[in-house]
Amino acid sequence: MKTKAFDCVKMKEECQRACEKRYAGLSFEERQKKMEEDILASPILGDFYRRTFKPGGLDAAGKPAAVVAEAGTGYGAKERAK
Repeated sequence: MKTKAFDCVKMKEECQRACEKRYAGLSFEERQKKMEEDILASPILGDFYRRTFKPGGLDAAGKPAAVVAEAGTGYGAKERAK
């Protein structure tokens, strides 16, 4: 039985190079917009992104994304105020 070695660091570096090449020459705002379009077009990532990050979406626990984001903004605020 033949097994292939999996090198996650090599894979990450290859993915980063591919992203750098794909989005080269774009401004920061253009790059953000293009990346979001690419994520939304993905059959795997698109649904997850919509549920988790888009307004009105649901996070993985089934809570509205806005509620999850709101809860995260005040994390530790009470402790810092003391």
